[in-house]
Amino acid sequence: MKKDVSFFEVYGKVTYTINDNWAFTLNEYYSPNFLNTGAWGNYSSIIGKYTAPSTVFGTSGVGMYVSGEFGRQWLGTSDSFYGVPAFPNGIKYADYNTWNIGIGFTYKVFTLDLRYSDTDLSKGNCSAFTSDFTAGGTTNVTPINPLGTGSNWCGAAGIAKLSVDLTAASSLK
Repeated sequence: MKKDVSFFEVYGKVTYTINDNWAFTLNEYYSPNFLNTGAWGNYSSIIGKYTAPSTVFGTSGVGMYVSGEFGRQWLGTSDSFYGVPAFPNGIKYADYNTWNIGIGFTYKVFTLDLRYSDTDLSKGNCSAFTSDFTAGGTTNVTPINPLGTGSNWCGAAGIAKLSVDLTAASSLK
C-alpha cells in the first residue's frame, strides 16, 4: 500500500557557521511519493550566506546579507496515467538543477529580500511536471511531453519578499 506524501517526508539540514559573517548550509530532502505522483523525489542543496557587519549602514539599525543556493532535484517515475495510452507505465520525470542569489536588508523585525532564481528544467519538461494549464506552443517536444507544449512556470524569475517576524513583536517599541 502506497503512503500519501504531499511534499518531502524525510529531510536533513546542517549549518556550519564559520564566524559572525559567513555560514553554509547543506539540505537533503526525500519523498517516496513526491506530490502524490507516485514518483520518488530527492532534493539536495548548498546555501552560502554572508551577513554584513552591523555597522555597514552606520547606527541606522539596518542590516544586510547576501546569499545564494544551488540545488539538484532528482525524480523517479510517476504512477500510470489512466486513459493515456502513450504512458501506460507513467512518466520518468526529468531531473534538474535550480539556483538563486539575492540580497536582503533587515530592520528590527522586517526583512526585504530581493532575489534572482532560475533552473535548467526545459519548458517542455516543466509543462509535463507541473501540468501547467496555460502551457502553449508545439516546439518544446521532450520524451515526456510529445505534444511539445511549453510552460513558463519554471524559468528565470525576480523575487521580492517583505517579511515580518512576529515572534519578535516585543522589539517593535
